[in-house]
Amino acid sequence: MKEKLLLFFLLTTLVYAENYTLYLTSTNSLQSAKEHYENIKFHIPDSFETIIHQRDDKSYTLLIRDIETLEKAKRIQKLLYLTNNYQNSYIKVFDKKPNYNVIQVKNEKIKNEEPYKQNLEQSNKYITAVTMYNTEQFVKSYELFNKLFLENNYNLNVNYFLAKSAFKIKKYNEAMAAYERVLIINPDFNQARYDYARILYKLKQKKEAKIEFNKLLSSNINPEIKTQITEYLKILNNKMRGSANIIVGLSRSTNINNGLLSPEYRLPGLNDILVKGEDPISDSAHSEMLDLNFYNYFKDDTFRLKNSFLVYNKNYFNETDENITLLSYKPTLSYLDKDYLYALGFGIERIIKSGEDFNSYFISPQITNKDFFINLKYQKVQYISDVNKEKDFHKIQLFGKINLFKNMNYYTNLYKNIRDKNIRTDIDKYTIGNGLNLFYNINKNNKINLKYQLNYSKYKYENNFFESKREDKQHLVELSLSHALNKDNFINISTSYLKNNSNQDAYVYDEKAIKLNYLKAIQW
Repeated sequence: MKEKLLLFFLLTTLVYAENYTLYLTSTNSLQSAKEHYENIKFHIPDSFETIIHQRDDKSYTLLIRDIETLEKAKRIQKLLYLTNNYQNSYIKVFDKKPNYNVIQVKNEKIKNEEPYKQNLEQSNKYITAVTMYNTEQFVKSYELFNKLFLENNYNLNVNYFLAKSAFKIKKYNEAMAAYERVLIINPDFNQARYDYARILYKLKQKKEAKIEFNKLLSSNINPEIKTQITEYLKILNNKMRGSANIIVGLSRSTNINNGLLSPEYRLPGLNDILVKGEDPISDSAHSEMLDLNFYNYFKDDTFRLKNSFLVYNKNYFNETDENITLLSYKPTLSYLDKDYLYALGFGIERIIKSGEDFNSYFISPQITNKDFFINLKYQKVQYISDVNKEKDFHKIQLFGKINLFKNMNYYTNLYKNIRDKNIRTDIDKYTIGNGLNLFYNINKNNKINLKYQLNYSKYKYENNFFESKREDKQHLVELSLSHALNKDNFINISTSYLKNNSNQDAYVYDEKAIKLNYLKAIQW
């Protein structure tokens, strides 16, 4: 009898093959659990069993059980993370079937369409959407395929073109979610896997990109694609140890000394005495820059230490007193966590300028993802000469940039200068800067960029000569054209106009400038 029971136990164990369960979320509300259930069922095929499990403490857990492979479980996990933000989901493996107290959901299940709905590809809606994509009207094709997706959420072709359209307009999370659905429906769709791997590569998700590329290498693909994949893997496997940027340029400015629009002005604090200020001085300059970066990687490339050295020099042909040299060293420790890059930078700078040399020290935490960049900076400025020690100050700065559209970003720059010694009244101020960048790719090698920036500054202390606190509004407009000679060599030409308005006549000036730069980029 014991032998029969043992045999029965072994047979039941063998019948239930090792399976995976994806635990998504828990809630104390049955209604909330049902809403989660309907959302999840919309995004995954009916072949995967989603259930609501009532726990002993009367809470409810949403899970997907009996997933055949770990790869499928991870792919569904990522899909739902991208679409419904189940950040705390996790996967468990079972070698025997677990028992669940399943809550039945009646008449609330959203029925998914068949993976390949007949005649959909012959419909006017589908043909129009494909035409929009083929004619590079990607915003329109995205809108049309998204409508088709809501009606046919597991149609293979709809999801494939939705993914391609979303990627073209930089909706990366939606593109990745659509590719995940495609590969859940048909894991052998090699073109979709190849496109998906390249998105992961572009978004610097190196580990996942390598997994997808390696899967393709083991499948039946043509030699040309295999060669391209091998090149991608070479880049992914070869960590960049260093980089260098070399820039040489020429420039011409109509006002290198901030000379006044109206050189004569009156000082109310001195009985309106008439004073003559500096006239604008025009001059040309040559500039050179060397930027060296060295990288060290830790813990599966999650942590990286970057050591940066910068040398910059600008010499004027006539007004040598305006020459400036910058020496900088900046170590930065960064941490990559899924879609976000966190970094902490430190810096030491030496600025050399005709008797006004100073040192600068700063610390700068920052966070970056594909849509925005935020940087906080604390800086200390100390002049070398005892004569200039009264100019020492510290600075608190917040900079942020966000991508508004495919070809536009907005940035803001807020900072405050605070004097170290209670002597000068022309140091303490706060500045609010706002700017827009518009850029347009003419073709593969040429790009136009238009920038507008507005800075508003207000000083803390009153200027006794003008009997007022200084307030400035500075406008900057810049137009530039970049041309790529090849992947490592670039030429940039730009022209700009700056106008500084002030409530004090001694600070009203403008400047027109033109620049020509050559850039050489090197990596190893």
